[in-house]
Amino acid sequence: MKTDFDVIIVGGGPVGLLLACLLKKQALRVRVLEKRTQPIPHSAAIGITPPSLHILNKLGLTSEFIDAGLKVRDCFVHGQSGQLGCMTFRDIPDEHRFILALPQVTTIAILQKHLGAEFIETGCEVTEVRQFTDHCVVRADEREWTARYVVGCDGWRSPVREFIGMQAPTHAYDLHFVMGDFIDRTGFGEEAHLFFTAMGSVESFPLPGGQRRWIVQTDTRLDQPPKGLVSELTRLRTGFDVPVADQVNESVFTPRRFNCDRYYDGRVILCGDAAHGMSPIGGQGMNTGFADAEFLAEVLSHGDPSSLLPAYSRFRRKAAKTAIFRAEWGMWLGTWRGKTLSMLRDAILKFLLCQGPVARRMGPFYAMLTIPFNTLARVPQGSLKPRTV
Repeated sequence: MKTDFDVIIVGGGPVGLLLACLLKKQALRVRVLEKRTQPIPHSAAIGITPPSLHILNKLGLTSEFIDAGLKVRDCFVHGQSGQLGCMTFRDIPDEHRFILALPQVTTIAILQKHLGAEFIETGCEVTEVRQFTDHCVVRADEREWTARYVVGCDGWRSPVREFIGMQAPTHAYDLHFVMGDFIDRTGFGEEAHLFFTAMGSVESFPLPGGQRRWIVQTDTRLDQPPKGLVSELTRLRTGFDVPVADQVNESVFTPRRFNCDRYYDGRVILCGDAAHGMSPIGGQGMNTGFADAEFLAEVLSHGDPSSLLPAYSRFRRKAAKTAIFRAEWGMWLGTWRGKTLSMLRDAILKFLLCQGPVARRMGPFYAMLTIPFNTLARVPQGSLKPRTV
């Protein structure tokens, strides 16, 4: 059947846009359907790891991303007993020896510009996906499109996942956070600082434009936090004065995890947060999705994508499983409360950050250099060929 498009991507966030750009480069007919008509009001995901920069280099965008962001080379860790050590990316085995701090809204803007407005339908909420032997039908409002394949890049709530009945058993952690971006008056520059205290954690990351993100742990989920909460908890736990008047935006989140048993059903495929969810603490979610997009672009550019979808699901599920565990481990350790557990955590972190052989592994670990199959180049090439009987 002659279809309107080769691939329809539902969701115009960073992962969906990256996938669209990679497919466009392969000369596939692609269309992105995005529900939003306005940029997100907060900076959301901000950390781009070295493997993701290598993926972006396929589009010639690495330099543009680096120019727009900040290079975080050092992350200082503080505990109940004071500064415990520094995790550095300065000597990791990669040409990009840093984590790039860049607000998600800027990531989206760069990818939208590269893709082109003509490839994106905004204000387009998908209400139905039907698949047949040789094509899919996507319905949004009163419009319909046909495509050879449909990819759900529509986030952890993923309507596309619901349309195909894919199960995603989800575990919500009993941990809650409020984050806000502020004008930065700390003098920290491009350093990240993590404060793990008996009262709760505070994380601080630099942003372009003279801003800094502060994330505070709360006792319960606060969908409408009291005015000045981030400032007050930051002052109580760290001693730093972060004026309420300097706050630019605010959002809340309760981390959750899931990993779909399979990332596709017939001609409908899941990618990024639609396929897996993990704690945003540690910044691995979007980067895992970028690696999904790179792998899936290779699959969909193949003459017979269906023959490679099992490999996509197998390799990307394994990578996501590792990232989910690491995000959970880091969040679990950082959110211990009370003096006894804080003293134990201080001892663990001092060991991890100050013991030579162990400390040298921390940078590559958090830069996602040791995640399996973090780029397509690390996938066995034989796995990218159809299996023959």
